[in-house]
Amino acid sequence: MEDLFYEATHSTPGIALNSSTGTIELYGRSIPENAMNVYKPVLNWLDEYSVQPKETTTLNFKIEFFNTSSSKFILQILKKLEELHRQNFEVKVNWFYNDEDILDLAEDYKELVKIPFAFHEAVLK
Repeated sequence: MEDLFYEATHSTPGIALNSSTGTIELYGRSIPENAMNVYKPVLNWLDEYSVQPKETTTLNFKIEFFNTSSSKFILQILKKLEELHRQNFEVKVNWFYNDEDILDLAEDYKELVKIPFAFHEAVLK
């Protein structure tokens, strides 16, 4: 399975999906005009990865700001990780935030999916 990597732009997040380590990293800003174009490859990658996942999968979420359309896809990503967790694979979410609004959103997501979250205050770029 191939890894997936996209550099961050002013409006789209950086994306690093590593199947050999089971690490998923999203960083930067996510305010694209068409969020489906950004997140569809991520969801497809997760579908393929879920066939033979690593024992532990870690999402490092370092997005400093995201719009409503991005939030829907972020929830879909978390739901796919929740399904792995239900299959008795270890799933970790490290949610990095730089303001209380993003922390509040993260806590809302935590209520919607049954996977472990760790919150980390950080300087995000």
